[in-house]
Amino acid sequence: MKIVLVVPLIGLLVCSPLHAGGFIVGGSYGIATGGEDAASFNNELRDQGLDIPEGEGATTSGDIRTAWQAYVTYQFFSSWGVELAYVDLGEATVDFGGIDEPIDAIFDVIGDIHPRSAQGVKLSATYRVELNKNLQLQSKLGVFSWETEYFFSGVTPPPANKLLTRAINLSGTDVSLGLGLVHKLTNNVAAHLDWDFYSIDGEVVNLFTFGASYKFE
Repeated sequence: MKIVLVVPLIGLLVCSPLHAGGFIVGGSYGIATGGEDAASFNNELRDQGLDIPEGEGATTSGDIRTAWQAYVTYQFFSSWGVELAYVDLGEATVDFGGIDEPIDAIFDVIGDIHPRSAQGVKLSATYRVELNKNLQLQSKLGVFSWETEYFFSGVTPPPANKLLTRAINLSGTDVSLGLGLVHKLTNNVAAHLDWDFYSIDGEVVNLFTFGASYKFE
């Protein structure tokens, strides 16, 4: 997966002295969708043998959350570039208060059942197509190196009332895709409307953002 992307990027680096286009810095803010909603989360718990009546169970922060990214791009040509970005796909939470099961029984099955979100670094090749004088269509193909940490906590039944906490740390590397519009506001400043696709631990997450960038000449 990494080798496929490195080869074309090296080719761009070899050609860049003759066609250098300068650095671009930018950032965007928006929403990430995907991961676990409450219904699918509780269905997975039922599949693991927990007795959860319909209409009851754990609650989650939902499958829509705020997210953001910041990036540096080097534009080799008017069309081709390479981008290094830090991406935060938002925070997801789960409340087990609606489950009438011992908390330790929940923890026994929770290892692979959790909301999907992550933060990490993404390296992408970018390609722009000019639609008109001030508008471009940009596509991205990249590698997203992500990590995430989940904390689960709950209290055992009386009389013990013992607080139990479990942390789950995950990491991985997956392909990412992106498509967006770049609207030139001045010679240096542009507005961006973007969609990015990620796969986090096998779960699809879509990122929709609006942002701005500045080009150094």
